[in-house]
Amino acid sequence: MTSPQTTRPRFFYWLILALPVATFSWLAATGRWQSFWLLVRDPSASSRQAFDASFATAFVWSLSTLPVTLTAWSLGRSHTAARRLNYELLVGFREVVRLALGRDQTAESVEAFARPPKDRLWTAVLLGLVVAVMVPTFFMSFLPDLRTGAGMIWLGGTGVLMGSMTYCQRRASAYLIDEPRYLDLFRQYRLLNPQRYEERGRPFVRAQIVLLVVLPIWWFGGVSIAFVS
Repeated sequence: MTSPQTTRPRFFYWLILALPVATFSWLAATGRWQSFWLLVRDPSASSRQAFDASFATAFVWSLSTLPVTLTAWSLGRSHTAARRLNYELLVGFREVVRLALGRDQTAESVEAFARPPKDRLWTAVLLGLVVAVMVPTFFMSFLPDLRTGAGMIWLGGTGVLMGSMTYCQRRASAYLIDEPRYLDLFRQYRLLNPQRYEERGRPFVRAQIVLLVVLPIWWFGGVSIAFVS
């Protein structure tokens, strides 16, 4: 896949960027935005009328962001590294802004879209550590019952397993040579086939498979002990 060739006029990208800004300004000026968040913070104070108004606010806001989100997704999924590492929306939004500014597509940008991700050891380590820390922090932040020794061991182990999976996925993505289709319903399953990777990437894929087997065993095996303790 190469960088997408766009035939849309520059005005189109300005429009889809301006739409959510204009919508937010209108919602804020009419007080709908403030009312929506008041209801989110205190659901007990809601009435049928307040709920309907809040739903309408959320619907209008979502509708206003849909064009730019879909456009960004369409552009970003053509970026090989972003597609494999699941940050295609970020690249897509960057491209929307670039096209809105009227910047022409260059040979360097086309090459960047086609270039696969590099195997960056310390980037993979950092991402794995972030996931390993965020998982237990997230659950213990709103479930005080898990702030026990058993709970921390259970969630800590879950974080380590998920962080390790993130690390392995990041390392393996650099060696993918037979990528399944982006919209394939079984894409994630097919990405766990070691034969789709160069030899250097296959150990990471095999490790992912082992971790996927261990994770539900650890999760369901430790949940009762963590809450009982």
